[in-house]
Amino acid sequence: MANIVLDNLAKPKNITDKPQFTYADVKVDFEWDQTQQAELYSNLKDVDLVGSYDLGAIENSIVNIFTSFPGDKILNPQFGLNLNQFLFLPCSEDTALNIGNTIKNQLYLQEPRITVKEVLVTAIPEQNQYTINLSLGVPFINNNTTIKFKALLNSTGVTFYQ
Repeated sequence: MANIVLDNLAKPKNITDKPQFTYADVKVDFEWDQTQQAELYSNLKDVDLVGSYDLGAIENSIVNIFTSFPGDKILNPQFGLNLNQFLFLPCSEDTALNIGNTIKNQLYLQEPRITVKEVLVTAIPEQNQYTINLSLGVPFINNNTTIKFKALLNSTGVTFYQ
């Protein structure tokens, strides 16, 4: 039987024994990374689970909310955001407003570490798609910290871009 060890997400200890981050998460994208062991003269070790911390962990959570459907997570069946329900409605500013309200409400319920500063959803009727611009605050890390997301909602789902 194989053993799976997930020790690379443990909080690292430094000299003062204070954690170096507040939030930790696992990136669900398949990436390989290397980490240095704490021992002196240790070699780099390949890891198959890459962690993300603080803002990265919150950004992962937001992407997971947008790309998961309610019912996908067995232990949390309310987790996720079903924006596909709006794709069969007429592509209009009214539908864009409904999408924006759904995003605000669901982010408020599902991600308590953020505050929603702005959600701007714009309809592009010629292409039957919507652009989504999010501005989110992270008061638990720093009151001035803002995370911005840009996404496109169309028949293929939600795609994030820079």
